[in-house]
Amino acid sequence: MKAFMEPLGNMTEFKEIHARIHSDSECGVLELSGCIDSQKLHMIHCLSGEDYSRLIVTFTEQRAREFCEEYRFFDRNVRYFPAKDILFYQSDIRGNELEKERIEVLKLLSGGGNCTIVTTFDALMNRMAEPAGFLSMIKKIEIGSVVKMEQIQKELTIMGYERNYQAEAPGQFAVRGGILDVFVLTEENPYRIELWGDEVDSIRSFEALSQRSIENLEQVQIYPAAEFLLDDNGLREGIRRLEEETKAVTLKMRGDMRTQEAARLKNAVDAFVEELKEMRSSANLDAYLMYFAKRTVSLLDYFDPKHTMIALDEPVRIAEQSAAVEQEFVESMQQRLEKGYILPGQMDALFRAKEVFARTERMHAVALATLELKVPQLSIEHVYPMQTRTVNPYNNSFELLVKDLQQYKKKNYKVILLSGSRTRAQRLAQDLTDEGLNAFYTEDYDHVVKPGEVMALYGKVKRGYEYPMLKFVVISESDIFGAEKKKKKRRQKKNGEKIASFSDLSIGDYVVHENHGLGIYRGIEKNRGRGNYKRLY
Repeated sequence: MKAFMEPLGNMTEFKEIHARIHSDSECGVLELSGCIDSQKLHMIHCLSGEDYSRLIVTFTEQRAREFCEEYRFFDRNVRYFPAKDILFYQSDIRGNELEKERIEVLKLLSGGGNCTIVTTFDALMNRMAEPAGFLSMIKKIEIGSVVKMEQIQKELTIMGYERNYQAEAPGQFAVRGGILDVFVLTEENPYRIELWGDEVDSIRSFEALSQRSIENLEQVQIYPAAEFLLDDNGLREGIRRLEEETKAVTLKMRGDMRTQEAARLKNAVDAFVEELKEMRSSANLDAYLMYFAKRTVSLLDYFDPKHTMIALDEPVRIAEQSAAVEQEFVESMQQRLEKGYILPGQMDALFRAKEVFARTERMHAVALATLELKVPQLSIEHVYPMQTRTVNPYNNSFELLVKDLQQYKKKNYKVILLSGSRTRAQRLAQDLTDEGLNAFYTEDYDHVVKPGEVMALYGKVKRGYEYPMLKFVVISESDIFGAEKKKKKRRQKKNGEKIASFSDLSIGDYVVHENHGLGIYRGIEKNRGRGNYKRLY
């Protein structure tokens, strides 16, 4: 990606920030003001380089998913890490999709290589089990290794897998004689492991629906289907702590004549413990994590602080969002505590925003903001102003594009055009060459663009961006061909206008049925029969 990194090498501020981020001794938060959304990911990639992992933190889930999708241009090894519902009332709505996304991130982090994770700040506020527990449960099986069927079934259950008659969904396993099918949560297809006695004879992947084999494999790695895993000792110790606190709290409630709340709390805990003992897992385990985990950490603790750069997108918006999440959590949990739905220990199920901000200050962090605004929760060491701007949309006008590129050429700009299709990129470069511009297509992302050149590349970003001081501009295909949709003009409604059918009405219309005559009523609320209608105003 030298084509994108080389122009920034001429910026004094960039050199200083890059040096401080890659220093082993200097940590803290540096801020870049004057950034625009389309340019932020480019700056993040260039500052971190290829020898650092990146943790991109923003303020909404939708924005995080958009960032994740767009950052694939710079790093295919990017994943989105969703936040858990801290109020625990949506745990069953999304099934295991949320857990799958989170486990995929933990799998990526366990590999030891550099990667890019995009998440929201409230995900950093979630309490998690220590990384060592997850890493210790990753199981490797290869041809020729010894596997005892009873033992592997027990281990898979502890790892969060559910036994089924057929492994047809992620997180399930099935046993038929000497055949073990495992649908690893992070994989697209299940594995079939055939044993000869206690020795692994063959391993292959297969389609879950047709049961047709896909590929023979020498070895597989089975990752846990849950973030937090309980062995026998951890299960017993956690239940003991949970029951002790429940006993003490319910006793105090009864002493305060709150018998209904005491009964409600005891019934909830008893149901959870019974489910946990029978199935070794529960949908509500996250709500009681502090009773079973010796120590809880944030996602930040899964990263190597010496080789990770944290990018905070609009820190003011992050601070506002985190404060809202924290306030909602405290108020909701306080009400539940008073009504006997939770234990006092569950009030500490969330890291406070102040704690998370403090942890980011002990790592290499960069805050990217449009405006320079102070964040009371965050200590900024130094602010670097930047000059960037968006690229004007061309709305399918090739003439306007050529005109702008000719102006860029006169000013010795370095121009990169990005297209989501290799064929279109080649055609665009040829058309620009025919217009007298020094344009060419290449698939070498390390090719350094010279002043006055236009380089067309295969790649997709949402919007282009420009660095006027560096004379460097990136134009995306959506800037050229992504014409903005014009709003449809609302049709004027006339007094006494006949309506052919009820479906032609819209909310707010007052109409009268010609045959029924007497009833004036609001459109599309009730259908009074077929026939002609008239609008009345």
